[in-house]
Amino acid sequence: MHPAPTLTGTLVTLRQLEASDAPALVGAAADGELWDLRWTVVPSAASVDDYLAKALRDQRQGSALPFAVTLRASGQVIGSTRLWNIEPEHRKLEIGHTWYARSWQRSAVNTECKLMLLRHAFEQLRCVRVQLTTDVLNEASRAAIARLGAVEEGIIRNERIMPDGRRRSSVRYSIIDDEWPAVRSRLELRLARLLAPG
Repeated sequence: MHPAPTLTGTLVTLRQLEASDAPALVGAAADGELWDLRWTVVPSAASVDDYLAKALRDQRQGSALPFAVTLRASGQVIGSTRLWNIEPEHRKLEIGHTWYARSWQRSAVNTECKLMLLRHAFEQLRCVRVQLTTDVLNEASRAAIARLGAVEEGIIRNERIMPDGRRRSSVRYSIIDDEWPAVRSRLELRLARLLAPG
């Protein structure tokens, strides 16, 4: 199993997700009771062990790098994200399974996480394509992905079945290597504004 790299920013650190993170993940998800969201899967006390087992199994199989999102200053876990659907032969992957405690939504956290993940994908793993997928109903996520500079490619109908049985249609976006320098500049500028004092 290749461990996820530790990616360190100004506000957050992304580190390898561990089975021992179960209580911390549930604690972060409790900030907003995120397990009740219809359009994504966030672990609850009842589901966290299965959530972690799947993430770590995918990692062992080489198709995912799961991260705990932690505050750099304290080490507190405030969410999770991962690189997944990793296909080295095609030099592509997906950023997904991303969620943050409600207190940290609409903050600099998502911008910094995406900048670090995209930088790792394009500059270390030499990807030619990074894709992002979200529920067609999740307007906030769709807006956040569009702000990254990702290109909307279309709607995939009945793309997955959610835990409540709903057939989810998803919107797929991508960033390709030729677009990365402009996307990186935009993200760096936005992050600097968000982290500026006052």
